[in-house]
Amino acid sequence: MMNNKLGKILLALALGVFVLSAWQIQAGDGKAQGQKHPELDYSISCTECHEEVTPEIVAEWKSSKHGMMNFGCYMCHGDGQVEFKAKPDTEGCLSCHTGSPVDASKGGNLQCFTCHQGHTLKFHQ
Repeated sequence: MMNNKLGKILLALALGVFVLSAWQIQAGDGKAQGQKHPELDYSISCTECHEEVTPEIVAEWKSSKHGMMNFGCYMCHGDGQVEFKAKPDTEGCLSCHTGSPVDASKGGNLQCFTCHQGHTLKFHQ
């Protein structure tokens, strides 16, 4: 009788450890899946892959002021290892463009990309 109770307790503990381990593994995988490039080779530049995968985006960036200044992708999108932003936010833009003459008070919830295109940075028409 005592061995049966002890067996059930040990089985419950083993099951709990198994569920907790599976949950931790899943949480770790979920974090990696949250990044756009979880298995990215960081020894190569963004443009090495994107010139093949999304050549139009690389061409747009190269034609922009950021591209002409070789202002790297990571400046807006993050390094991909710690932080990756598929769509950079206004705070990121303002970290460099604090002296922007835009009066956002007239536009309500005006964001940088409300007026500017993502990679060319030109105004939407």
